[in-house]
Amino acid sequence: MKRTQEGVTTGRSKIDELDIHLLTNLEERQDRLYAILSKTTRYRNILGGEVKKLRAGSAPEMIRPLVAQWDHLRREIKRLAQEL
Repeated sequence: MKRTQEGVTTGRSKIDELDIHLLTNLEERQDRLYAILSKTTRYRNILGGEVKKLRAGSAPEMIRPLVAQWDHLRREIKRLAQEL
């Protein structure tokens, strides 16, 4: 490591124990956020497809059960969000 004129050390320093815990917590939060993003993107794509079908003239009675089959995704998104 080199010292600058002001006496501050440059370069990488050893990560202390507090930083390791912080890093672990941040990585876990990042993983949970990625899971939420992934599931919401999937759900959005599914809904987008169903909206296209409705606009193309499909009967709403046929679309409602198709959308309802993905309710488990909404519940999963809600659970993941609550864990944050």
